[in-house]
Amino acid sequence: MMNEVARLGHTRIVLIEDDPESRESLQMLLEEEGADVVAVADAEEGVETAIRLLPDAVICDIDLPVMDGFYLIQRLRDHEIRGNLPPSVAIALTGHDGDEYRLRSIGEGFQHFMMKPAHPDELVMLIHDSLNARAVS
Repeated sequence: MMNEVARLGHTRIVLIEDDPESRESLQMLLEEEGADVVAVADAEEGVETAIRLLPDAVICDIDLPVMDGFYLIQRLRDHEIRGNLPPSVAIALTGHDGDEYRLRSIGEGFQHFMMKPAHPDELVMLIHDSLNARAVS
């Protein structure tokens, strides 16, 4: 893959995905593009990891056991606001199509919404472009 335009350099990413196969394949994809990825399986560990690492980007499945991705993004955004920290780029992943999930994801604090399975090139370009836009603003 290693598209020079989309290369993620040493972008720090926290990936929260409960499905082991999806988590592993996304982690491999992002690492092949140069990202430093910490992958976890649930929202609680995802929040703790994101607060500890202050990643450039968070990629989170919405449908997680016990606590969903909406819970995670609310906690992360609260921490960023209280700490006067720049917001991480946050991408919601879900198998649910439709405006309800898309609108709620954006309303809860995700900047982007992608349907599963995420197309590898689209995901990498979305992260790349979002980080570049954040750096410019």
